[in-house]
Amino acid sequence: MSKRLDLNLLQALEALLAERNVTRAAVRLHTTQPALSAQLARLRRMFDDPLFIPSSRGMTPTPRALEIEERLSDLMNGLRTVVSPRRFDPKTSSDTISLAATDATQFLLAPMVQTLRALAPNLKVAGRPVQRLTKPEIDRLLATGQLDMVIGTPALLPDDLRARVVSTEGYRCVLRKGHPFDRPKMTLDDFCSFDHLFVSPFGGDFRGDVDAALEAMDRSRRVVVSVPSVLVATRILETSNIVGVFSESLARREAHILKSYPLPVDIGKLQLVLAWHERTHVNPAHQWFRDRIADAMKRVADASEPKTYVERHEPASSEGPQRAV
Repeated sequence: MSKRLDLNLLQALEALLAERNVTRAAVRLHTTQPALSAQLARLRRMFDDPLFIPSSRGMTPTPRALEIEERLSDLMNGLRTVVSPRRFDPKTSSDTISLAATDATQFLLAPMVQTLRALAPNLKVAGRPVQRLTKPEIDRLLATGQLDMVIGTPALLPDDLRARVVSTEGYRCVLRKGHPFDRPKMTLDDFCSFDHLFVSPFGGDFRGDVDAALEAMDRSRRVVVSVPSVLVATRILETSNIVGVFSESLARREAHILKSYPLPVDIGKLQLVLAWHERTHVNPAHQWFRDRIADAMKRVADASEPKTYVERHEPASSEGPQRAV
């Protein structure tokens, strides 16, 4: 007879060893006595041993059955651990999660670190740049476990990933507080007259969606500096008369050093998507972390809208723009 492993038979043997009685073992397994007797017959053939000898008190295990009993319990418990749903406790988890996102997104999510430390003190998070990853690379890294999740625009991500939208927002023109431009409203002519900074995710580019939209209107702007980092961009803007274009969230985050105006050219909305591979879709640690990401992005979006800055010497009308805070 084939010695192929049959987990159902092993489960029956475990119950018989525990109960030493076919009737009680059948109740334990939620099966009938004839069905369990048939399984016992197969077990005897599998192990080439009677396994149990009928007695006045039920069944007495043979030496071979007792030998099996010593190892069977650990084996079955190990198998149950493998197939049972994994439990996740953030307070004790020591998982490491790798997240790829742009410099700007990671900058906005930075306050989340302190929250994570309080909720999951042993959890480790590895931030990675997403800019230079192609769709096939993102797909491969997620599929092989070298990356766990990614935040980016829908155009950046492979189509077959699990995903949820975590942010949809507009843009603002940002410039330093104390900038010579201090009007309550920025017109398109004003916008085009400035020297501009361009945040180039890939580095070295001087043209983006703003320039394409201006070109469609037979207008243009003068981009004089291109940097890949939001931190560097902010430093340049706060120490010069150059202006830039930030997302509403980023403009709001830097409102303590930069004033902002509604962008006088329409380039649509910035939509960010959190995406992950099917292999981690039901992983409880990843599910928990994805919810924390979504919560953090919602808190960013729910903050008050960035207000148009008006210099102190210019009184604000009750119907006009409000002073920045």
